[in-house]
Amino acid sequence: MDNEKINAVPEEENEVQVNPNEAAEEAEETVRAAEEDQEASADEAEEINGEPCESAEKEPVETATEDSEIGDEPQEESVAEAQEDEEELLPETLCPACEEREKGEDSDYCPECEAAMLSRKTPMLGWLGGLAAIVFSVFALFLTIIVSAPSIQVARGDSLARDKCWYSAYKEYSEVSSVVEEINAILGTTSSFAKTGSGLSIRIIESVAHCYSPLDALSVSGNLLGEESADKYFALRKYTKVRDDYLATYEALMAPIEEMTYGEADKQTTYAAFEAARSGEGVNSLYIDYFLFNAAAYYDDTNEVQLKYLDAVDAAAKESKEDYSWLYYQDYASLLYEEGETEKALQYLNELTENDRTKFGAYELKMRIALAQGDNDEASRILAEFKKYNEGFDTAYTLEASFLRASGELDKAKALIEEALQQYDSVPELHRQLALVYLLEGDYDNAYESAFKADNNAYYLYAYMGDSSAYTPQLNNTLYLCTYLAKQKGSSATDNSAYIDEILDSFDEEDLSRETLSIVKGEKTVEEVLTEGACDLA
Repeated sequence: MDNEKINAVPEEENEVQVNPNEAAEEAEETVRAAEEDQEASADEAEEINGEPCESAEKEPVETATEDSEIGDEPQEESVAEAQEDEEELLPETLCPACEEREKGEDSDYCPECEAAMLSRKTPMLGWLGGLAAIVFSVFALFLTIIVSAPSIQVARGDSLARDKCWYSAYKEYSEVSSVVEEINAILGTTSSFAKTGSGLSIRIIESVAHCYSPLDALSVSGNLLGEESADKYFALRKYTKVRDDYLATYEALMAPIEEMTYGEADKQTTYAAFEAARSGEGVNSLYIDYFLFNAAAYYDDTNEVQLKYLDAVDAAAKESKEDYSWLYYQDYASLLYEEGETEKALQYLNELTENDRTKFGAYELKMRIALAQGDNDEASRILAEFKKYNEGFDTAYTLEASFLRASGELDKAKALIEEALQQYDSVPELHRQLALVYLLEGDYDNAYESAFKADNNAYYLYAYMGDSSAYTPQLNNTLYLCTYLAKQKGSSATDNSAYIDEILDSFDEEDLSRETLSIVKGEKTVEEVLTEGACDLA
């Protein structure tokens, strides 16, 4: 009976086994019970027969072995499966919503959670909130763009200033105020949402000082920042000495200047009066020499006399170690060139263009010198350099038209000028260049009309803007020659032909250049004057 029990217990346990670990524990208990029964049976057998029972020794051993196998194998398999489950269900593979199931393929959630999410409907308040966020973001972006427009404009001006393109920088700075006004108009604000500060005004003043003169800069500063701005802002104080010296010298010379202007004094009397003013309080001798040069030019004194006074200005400027290039370099270079000192003239012109790449007069004279020397390649290089820094400005059109005309490419010159006039019809020099092209073509009626328009535009600039810079010797000589040839060889039936005699009567021979007189007297042709030497009428 005990042997049956030993053999039967493991079989029943094997059949009802569910958990491998539990089966192993029960098998161990069964083995221990069987061993105890075996020992008991052995003891009984020894008592009965006096020797051990073999069947009681063997069968429990076999049963124990089978039980060990039954308990060990499922245990090893369950541990391996648990390790695999643990490897597959790492934290990064779990669904973040339920934290129980694995993420689906190409998804951050398990299929059950993703399906539940997709089945939910966004409430109306959520839609409205999202729409409001989008509208606000678009408005914020729009506001950022338009408010940053003035800063972008200033940045462009700063970039041009670093490249020493001072006139271009001045134009960019000057347009900032218009941009600000447009922004405020768009926003419909009366409180000036966008504003300009004193920093912008300082930038405008600095650019004017470089492309025009310190005197013009202080005039602009008074308009932008008030009359006391030069004393209030440290950046402007460097211009005050220039202004004070100039004004003190001009006041000391006011009486002889008026006598000279109204024809009440000859040149010797004027020169003597200017020299006598040197000892005046606050007078700068450098300006005295500069005014003497202007008086000599006014009286059409010789180049030698004019150059003598500019030599004195140059010596005083170098001794002072101050920058007076704005005052006399252009005139000095012109006189040096006319007197045959071309290399020295170019030295001063190069210094001007290095400090300001928008200096039209300096570039123009450099190009004319190259053309007069027959060096068209150098003239072309000078033109290309100027265009690089002034592309799109009226001065770039003017210089290129002058080069094409002097090179004999009249069709290209005319087409370029007509293109420029669509944008810059009020610029006198463009109309003057067109008049010279018509002269070379022998079209004297149109030459006269273009010269008349150039002079008319110069008058409006002076009368309404106070800018007399367009009244150059070149313009005066172009107007006279075109008018003269229109009367001699034209139809006298143009729109403004009624003014021909009036214009001619307003000129005296001393008002005309050598180039113009050589054409009027028949010593040279228009072609020779406009394509050789100076390639212009003055």
